[in-house]
Amino acid sequence: MIDMQPYYTISQLEALPAEALLGVIGNPIAHSKSPQMHQPALDAARLGLRYVRLMADTTPGAFEQLLDALGNRGFRGVNVTVPFKKRAHDAAVSLDPLARMSGAVNTLVRQDDGWHGYNTDGPGFSRAVEESFGRPLRELRVLLLGACGGAGSALACQCALESCPALTLVNRPRPELQQLASRLATHATATSITSCHFDSPELPALIQQADLIVNATSLGLKEEDPMPISPALLRQEHYVYDIVTHETTLHRVACTQGCTAATGLGMLLWQGAIAFEHWFGFMPETDLMRNALLRA
Repeated sequence: MIDMQPYYTISQLEALPAEALLGVIGNPIAHSKSPQMHQPALDAARLGLRYVRLMADTTPGAFEQLLDALGNRGFRGVNVTVPFKKRAHDAAVSLDPLARMSGAVNTLVRQDDGWHGYNTDGPGFSRAVEESFGRPLRELRVLLLGACGGAGSALACQCALESCPALTLVNRPRPELQQLASRLATHATATSITSCHFDSPELPALIQQADLIVNATSLGLKEEDPMPISPALLRQEHYVYDIVTHETTLHRVACTQGCTAATGLGMLLWQGAIAFEHWFGFMPETDLMRNALLRA
């Protein structure tokens, strides 16, 4: 049974059903489809647990206070979304390789010594790319828009870990961009890594050289958002993956221009399924989760 309340805050935890021991933390969070995706899998596995939305305040210490309260309630695990992935990384007592490399955590597992951090965005993205385009990520020259965000840095690290032949990191001018490129270069000797800004004169040529264009920016969350790149730069041979889970202007234009394009629904599915595996030690029924997402 999916909880009908939009979300719970730290002051409302006493109102949580006793079986609600999993959830997703973010701000905002009422839009999250994670409960609709996870609850059918939990019910099918007969685990007797409920999955709920949780909203933390963005002030310093509030997210960490919520984690402490959830641990005291006996929570088994949580997913973490914007803007808390880096804070989840810092709160974890241990990290998987991708979480350590990217500096971002989207899945926490509660154990006796505290919260253990994982990043399932990267492997979820990899599974979704192969499912959507029929080619593994390791074969593709990738251009990543919004590389410095919580999700973007995880996807960049996943590309490096899988030794993609080429990876272009695109972001607004920020010190983190060059830091990310340098960090990846130490882990990905087989990958050619380039970084540039959205207004860099070399960006059009780099787009033409890419096989896969990935939008990991926030552009597309709102209907009125502009496209992150000019539509004139797209060609039919491009694969276009937008991590926003609904159809965006970029997705529509890419399809119109003959590209093979996909929304972030597959990534949402697979990162959730891999998070479930971290919590319980086995994979959920992904077809149930996929159908629930499509209905949502």
